[in-house]
Amino acid sequence: MILTAPDLAHILEFAEASHLRSQADAFRTWSGDTRARAVAVCGGVAVLTDPAFGRKLNHVTGAGMDAPFKASELAELESMYAAQELETQIDLCPHAHGGTLALLAERGYAVNAFSNTYVRSLAVPDADRAAASGIEVSDDQAWVGARFAVHSVAGFSVQAVNRPPALLEALAQIALHRDDTRFFAASIDGQIAGTAGMSLIDTPAGLLAHLYIASTLPAWRGRGVQLALLHARLKAARSAGCTLASVTARPANASARNTERAGFSLAYTKATFSKRPA
Repeated sequence: MILTAPDLAHILEFAEASHLRSQADAFRTWSGDTRARAVAVCGGVAVLTDPAFGRKLNHVTGAGMDAPFKASELAELESMYAAQELETQIDLCPHAHGGTLALLAERGYAVNAFSNTYVRSLAVPDADRAAASGIEVSDDQAWVGARFAVHSVAGFSVQAVNRPPALLEALAQIALHRDDTRFFAASIDGQIAGTAGMSLIDTPAGLLAHLYIASTLPAWRGRGVQLALLHARLKAARSAGCTLASVTARPANASARNTERAGFSLAYTKATFSKRPA
């Protein structure tokens, strides 16, 4: 188990902010939407893309780790999001500077969600495990890349909380337009059963593998597909020279359970502080 000291929390928040910035940059490249941008704020990043995508691609993360927000910074953020008729939503790490909490309360923010940040050391050999019987995982980038979008969208199309099809397509295309992302596909009986991505992020502590955009097609759920994709990505991350891997997931959902089964430890739970436009 990893004890999440402040230095590790800083690394994970740096990686998450870098990931979100890359999401916004890739969306702008793919869509040509000039509204899409990533703005540096208080050591983190605020991302604004298509307002129809909600908080998934319109929120703040990684901020406030070394110093509290200033009232002027929050007011500017609120104005940016309000201009697109969006709530200002800030994912705040529990290791962030405590002065931010008082300011958020003063400005009328409320907690409306939580997310878990998981971390795993890749320095131990048990990161390499074979897929369950009958599951084959490919990381042939040309082969998987050509099939990734359609199968990723299909895998996410049936969820406990369904997302708009346009957002699912955007997320798949964003991954495909990122230079730092590798793709994986798990097959059963010659048919693609699930897909996943892994970005390699340079941090002050070295290369970190961020595992994301993993989905299983409904017909193949409950067969160990996601666990196979997790272990395949961990093996690839070790080969790439990563010493840490991270995943973010909502508490108590299937992704969180699979992440824990793959040997990840809960680093911390982040609260999402939200404020509606005036």
